[in-house]
Amino acid sequence: MSVVPSLLPAGLEDQLPPWAETEAQALSKILETARVFGYDRVKPPLLEYEETLTAFAPDSLRKGFKLADPQAEGLLVVRSDKTGQVIRIAQTRLKDEPRPLRLSYGGQILRAKGSQLRPERQFTQVGVELIGVPDGAESQALIEIIDLCMSALTNAGVQDVTVDLTLPQIARAAAQSDPVLLQALNERNAALAESVGEAARGVVNLIDAFGPWRGAVEIMDQVQLGKDVRELETVAQAVEARHPAVEVLVDPAELRGFDYHTGLSFVLYAKGVRGELGRGGLYQAGDEQATGFTLYMDSVLRALPAQNPPEKITVSADTDTKEIARRRAAGEIIVVDLA
Repeated sequence: MSVVPSLLPAGLEDQLPPWAETEAQALSKILETARVFGYDRVKPPLLEYEETLTAFAPDSLRKGFKLADPQAEGLLVVRSDKTGQVIRIAQTRLKDEPRPLRLSYGGQILRAKGSQLRPERQFTQVGVELIGVPDGAESQALIEIIDLCMSALTNAGVQDVTVDLTLPQIARAAAQSDPVLLQALNERNAALAESVGEAARGVVNLIDAFGPWRGAVEIMDQVQLGKDVRELETVAQAVEARHPAVEVLVDPAELRGFDYHTGLSFVLYAKGVRGELGRGGLYQAGDEQATGFTLYMDSVLRALPAQNPPEKITVSADTDTKEIARRRAAGEIIVVDLA
């Protein structure tokens, strides 16, 4: 008995009507929101030299396929994340432009491997980067980024969004590179952390602090995190004031996917939707402070209401062409019968 091979490789799929058009429209609305916030669009290539990308992209953003270039020496990498490419553009092509730089992007990425939480290997990534944040303006920059992100999701039609604020730099310091404590953070397992002894107290407090931001701030104040908690409080208050329908939580034990982030960060979820909508936060772009967010359009699509096929009106081939053009210009979908 012969085995029928899969039509497509694992983690790849065809996007069919009406979802392909729905994604295109949502992507356009997100990028338009970025534009009116003052972000200029860039379009990096699908392939990069591995050596070049290594110089600008954090390790965690280099997960793409590798192939030889038949036209030149050097190994090429298919982009697996666009953030590293935008950092490269900022530090080379736009190095002499005034700071801060506000850049947006959108396009397909391809990863060599999926993950348990994100088995998809090819999907559309859209986001912005704010590069060259002045000292002392980190909180204001992050507020701008989250405000833009929430506005973009609203304009795209996404509702019931939750923002989980995270403190990856604090969680890393509390874990002290101890594998048991790192596992306890990833699993939110306070009992496992306590098995390490007194050294685990900071990790336990971070795990216990998960929840609505006001209660989390009270718990974290008890362990005297000072400036980091005040920054979190400032950002949470601003997000809540600008987007009262958004639930703001704190998950200070979250570390996954924040390998290169250096300050307050966030993850976005929508009620009843598998996987995160996106994430962002403060990071270092070379010698510049930066912040930004990335949205995963496959998750965004799952958060949108069910789509009905658009109404198509069929007319006979002898219909006046000017009438057809007028109706199409008005937004109607007119199909000319070929029979």
